[in-house]
Formats: sequence, C-alpha cells, structure tokens
Amino acid sequence: MVTKSEIFHRFTIEHSGSKRSLAYSEVGDKHSDQILICIPGILETRDTFAPLLEKINKGSVCRAISVDLCGRGDSDPLAESDVYSMRLYLSDLELFLAHIKTSHSTKPVKIHILGTSMGGILAMYLATSHANPQATPIASIILNDVGLTLAWWSIYKLYGKMSKGTMTVGVSVDLDQLASSLGVSPSVVKAVQDPSHFDLPFKSDLMGMHFAGVLKEFKGAVSLIHAKDSVICTAMQVDEFLKLYPERNLLEVPNAEHPAPYNDMVCDFVIGKLIKSRSVSKPVDVLSGVTELIATPSPGGVGRPSGSKAQVDEKLHGDHEFQVGELPNTHTSSVPLQEQLPLFSSLSVSPVAACETVQKLVELNTQILDQFEQAQASASKVADTLASASVPLAAQSTKVDGNAELATEFLGPTANINQSVLNRWRSAVSELFRRKE
Repeated sequence: MVTKSEIFHRFTIEHSGSKRSLAYSEVGDKHSDQILICIPGILETRDTFAPLLEKINKGSVCRAISVDLCGRGDSDPLAESDVYSMRLYLSDLELFLAHIKTSHSTKPVKIHILGTSMGGILAMYLATSHANPQATPIASIILNDVGLTLAWWSIYKLYGKMSKGTMTVGVSVDLDQLASSLGVSPSVVKAVQDPSHFDLPFKSDLMGMHFAGVLKEFKGAVSLIHAKDSVICTAMQVDEFLKLYPERNLLEVPNAEHPAPYNDMVCDFVIGKLIKSRSVSKPVDVLSGVTELIATPSPGGVGRPSGSKAQVDEKLHGDHEFQVGELPNTHTSSVPLQEQLPLFSSLSVSPVAACETVQKLVELNTQILDQFEQAQASASKVADTLASASVPLAAQSTKVDGNAELATEFLGPTANINQSVLNRWRSAVSELFRRKE
C-alpha cells in the first residue's frame, strides 16, 4: 500500500498578494499519456479515492491524482475575508489542471475527470470551460452519483442526511466537532449550507437545477456511476442520462447510498474506462482471445463465456467495440455461431455484440420495472386516499367540488404515469437495436 508521505504534494495558488496551497495525492505512471484527476464531494477529502488510487498504483494504468479542495483535508483554508463558493473551486481547479498538464513529461496527454457528487458538478463545468481560452481540454468525465438534474427535494434530503441529521434546521450543532470528524474547516461546514455557495450559472425550474446545457458542447465521453439507493441520483436522473449517453457508460452499484463507495466494482469500472481510452491499441490477438472465451463450452451450457468474470469483462470491454450486425474479421472459431448463441441463430450478429446487448437489456429492464412499480405504488396510494375520503371513481369527471378537485389533481396525472413508463421502455429497446450509422 502506498503511504501518504510518498504521494503527498502541494500546489501553491497566489492571489492578491496572498498564498495558499492545495494538497494532492499522486500515484501511477508519471510518463503515461493518461491522467485521472479525482475531485471529492462537498464535505469529502481526497482520501475518499484511496482504494482507487491503490488499485491504479498496483497496475500503473495511468497517472492518478486526487486533490483536496480549499478548506478540506490538508489544503489551506481561506482567509476570513474570502468566501467558499463553487466559482472559487472551479477557478482553483483550472489553475491546478493547467499546472499538472504543463509539468507532465509526456505530450500529448489525455486528462480525465472523476467527480464525486459536487465534484461531478465541477467536472461538468471544467469539461466545458469556454470562458478561459487557456483552460485545459478534458478527454472524458466520470460522474459519481450526480446526474444532469439535481432535484430540489434531493438537496433537502441530502442536507438532512449530513452527519445523520445533525445539520437539520433547528438542531444545535457543534460545528468544530462536526468539521473535525469530516476533516474539513468549520467555516466550510457553515458555508456549504448557504444557498450562495452554488454561484455558478445553471438553468432551473420547479423540479430543480439542470446541467445538461453545461455539457451541450462537450464532445468527450461522459459516464455515470449510480448508487442504487441514492437520494441524489435517482432512477429518474438515470433515465434522463441514458437518453443523452446510451452507450455502455452506466454502472449501477447495488445496496449503496449517495455517493457510491469506491469498492472493487466501482474501481474496475473507472479503470476500464481509462484502459479503453489509451491511445496505443492492444495487439490484434486480443480478439482471438475474445472468440476463444465465447466459443469454449462450459458446464453451465454451450456458448457461455468461460473463465472468471474479470477475464471475460477484460476481453469483452477492451479497446475493440462491435455493433449489432458487425462481425470481427479475426473471428476464427471452429464452433458455428448457431451453436455459440442458439437464441441468436437467425441473426447476423457478432457474439460480442450479442452479449453486450443482452446485458444492456437486463440493466434497462431492471430500471424501467423499478419505475413502473413506483408508479403503481403511487396510483395505489392515491386510490386509498380517495377511498378514505369516500370519493367515488366518478369524481374524475368534469364536475367540480372539493372532492372532485382532489381526484382530478391526483388521479389525473397518475393515470398517465404507467403509459409514460412503458413508452420510455419501448423507445429504449428500439434504440438498442437501431442500426448504427
């Protein structure tokens, strides 16, 4: 395991005659053409990424850096006259990225941003920072449990969960004790509860804050890590994300609340994205390995991939991608396609593409069914409410009185929920099998 002293560095920022520093940890290959920058959440430190950095260091996948924002971890707090804000963090990170890029020995270099929660929002703004012509271009971003919309109710629930409810309005809190347990400055804990803390431009409506427009001009890859039980990135946010970024860029982490922990599943997902982005392609014989894995019979049935899941994933999700209807030229297996994948015997489809499509269907089906169940539960709740008020179903008519208004207000919108969910399902499935131009 890499010790903090071996990877600990400081970057000095000078402003208006004063100096302060950002602390950052660094591991991996210093000569790699890939750099991963990790940005923590609102009250997190760079140590959040320790499991990921340890794994990257063992494999020397790339050069990986995690940074403490001002007032967090080992970074200097602001002077009393300065204000903690998203705009300040963004400015600090732009300077930091420029330093990392110019001091890196390998040129050109691809920079990838991994952001947790608030760090993910900052990653979106960093990826499309047009205000500063000297801004460092970003190759890709990975969002940990923050989508393209941040609902108002999610923000409320997040602050209610911070420190297990100790930040709820009206509760007396020892800020010094709370800050100490989190490894941040007391002034940071106080600042993030002020609405003025988020001072970057964004679109909003009655639902919440929207960031899709921020990424409108970004041409790089965008990936999402989704904690299944998250109050910030819910199934609705996942659905919105997949409409814009449908291609193999979603990881759902079961039994996880906001944000997703950096366990083996999450670390492997991030590392897989970095390996895929390498500028130097792997030798062609990797493809023969893919064919070999798929063609080798196993006790579980003909055509099931053999070897460990990690081995299969590595060979299926390397630098080579195939679309439905496209067969790799290097397919040399002696086992006919009909025997490898009997269910797909009538299709001209590569085994790799078929496996990936089935996996997408399984994941998408789970998400849609979850939403369908939520819609049914909502409809049942409304029906129970009307029943307890002795309101007949006929109250949905145009007659207007106190109870009829209640029925129209609640049952009217709910009646369309199930159809809406099924329409999204039909559209998503059609998109999976649409011919790729």
